[in-house]
Amino acid sequence: LWNYAYLNRGLCINFNGERYESENGLKDLLDRNIDEEPLYPIIHLEGDDIEVAITHTQSYGEDYYSFVNGQYTPQGGTHQIAFRETIAKVIRDHYGKSFEAQDIRASITAAISVKVMEPVFESQTKTKLGSQDVGPDGPSMRSFVNDFLSRSLDNYLHKNPEIASALLRKITQSERERKEMAGVKKLARDRAKKASVHNKKLRDCRVHLGDKDDRIADTSIFIC
Repeated sequence: LWNYAYLNRGLCINFNGERYESENGLKDLLDRNIDEEPLYPIIHLEGDDIEVAITHTQSYGEDYYSFVNGQYTPQGGTHQIAFRETIAKVIRDHYGKSFEAQDIRASITAAISVKVMEPVFESQTKTKLGSQDVGPDGPSMRSFVNDFLSRSLDNYLHKNPEIASALLRKITQSERERKEMAGVKKLARDRAKKASVHNKKLRDCRVHLGDKDDRIADTSIFIC
């Protein structure tokens, strides 16, 4: 019921004494579902047959809510794939930096709703969109989402420099954390390798107890 209210702003649903109504669409969806304070105000964009809401938090991973013609698609599909690809491209172009996609999308929470003519789903439960095109004569889903975000998101960031700065700080923080973690993992691997190589109680497996070799004159342990 809440999803239906988010996708039909201004519609009031009364059910079992509960009232379901949304004034801001997908922006309200994120407001209601994010447990912590977002790092910057939710970016809410609308166009013909598409609506998007985006923000970042301090949590880990990526969190998406996607809809097609009012149908919730928890398993995503072509519209969600197009969004994930395009968000990385648009942000790289806006800042003029070759950020890694994983750093851009780290801790993102977003919602996307699209309207598609004759949608094709990958299962009878309609949980994942399979349509490659918006309509029989329309653009591809990738081009449709890319054109919208390239125009609307880029314009929004130019008009809201404070949000653009907060987003940039989050991306650089994710980049720094990823590189630091990679350095820690490399150091751990190197130390583990050195520890195994320089263990005095280990010998080359070609040397066995009883061989006539000065190297085994003691009673050390031999591992083959």
